[in-house]
Amino acid sequence: MYRAAHTARKNIHFSPTGAGRHSRGSSNQERTRLRQLLVCVVLFLTVFLGKGIFPAKLLQVRDDIVQLITYNIDFKAAFSKLGATIGGEGTLLDQLGEFCVEVFGGFSSSDVDPQQAGNLYDSSQSKIVLLTGGRQDPEELTQNLFSSDLPKLDISFDTEPVEQSEQPAAVEEPAVVPAAGTLLLKSDYSGKELPNNYTMDKLSLGDLETVTPVLGHLNSVYGYRDHPINGVYQFHGGVDIGGQTGDPISAFATGTVEYVGQDDSYGLYLQLDHGNGVKSFYAHCNKVCVSKGQSVAVGEKIAEVGSSGAATGPHLHLELKFNKTHLDPIYYIQVLEN
Repeated sequence: MYRAAHTARKNIHFSPTGAGRHSRGSSNQERTRLRQLLVCVVLFLTVFLGKGIFPAKLLQVRDDIVQLITYNIDFKAAFSKLGATIGGEGTLLDQLGEFCVEVFGGFSSSDVDPQQAGNLYDSSQSKIVLLTGGRQDPEELTQNLFSSDLPKLDISFDTEPVEQSEQPAAVEEPAVVPAAGTLLLKSDYSGKELPNNYTMDKLSLGDLETVTPVLGHLNSVYGYRDHPINGVYQFHGGVDIGGQTGDPISAFATGTVEYVGQDDSYGLYLQLDHGNGVKSFYAHCNKVCVSKGQSVAVGEKIAEVGSSGAATGPHLHLELKFNKTHLDPIYYIQVLEN
């Protein structure tokens, strides 16, 4: 009996050693299976999450995926079988295990320890339906899985910026300038009859570039008035612009000095010819700075403000004419407000 008991103890003593070797081999095998199971989980989640998150992208590459995954392993049949079993009887873990068998082979769902698997998967018994309708024919499920009727997202994967064609800027055509002498504004004048060769209407000066010869206050307007010296009611053929003696007088526009003169009424004066029938006349000057026949530029100094002739103070008497018809200069110059 003692020997039997001793033999039993020896058996008990050596038994754990064999069990340890078996345990280490089993552990390596389990690790291998768990790695395979993790790969399976990634594929599994890719199908379900990818279908809901980026269906359009899956549709875009579905043909390439089908060709690739069916090269050596019948993944397509495995996915079809998985879709057919989900929604039927059995737990999600069992169905996943069967799917892994189809993909990797070598182990079944019964080889997976539910306690270990529970660390990787939700242990709930909720069923996931791959496609609506519960169980379906595998071929039909496969077609539905890769169906083009799935929702599509408008996703662009272009990395190069799209060059937008630039529309040519609209070219503004230059405004058409009315020819010199064209009526621009019809006056509503209703006073005393005008002398010959005088008008209250505004006429075009063509494309003539002009400036204000002297910027000052308007002392006397164009039209009928009481003469400031003799008191006679008569027509005033220009405007009087106030200034200081010696202030420069600029050429109204580019032209040629037609004449220079002096008399008791206008004092020292000159006239410029600007072409196209347009002329300008300057009177009561203190000094004339140009001579007959001289060409002058617009804005160039041609004289100085004075009070020569019949004048009550220093000012410029300015007249404008078109083909011998006197115009109201106020249409074409600026004056200071009183």
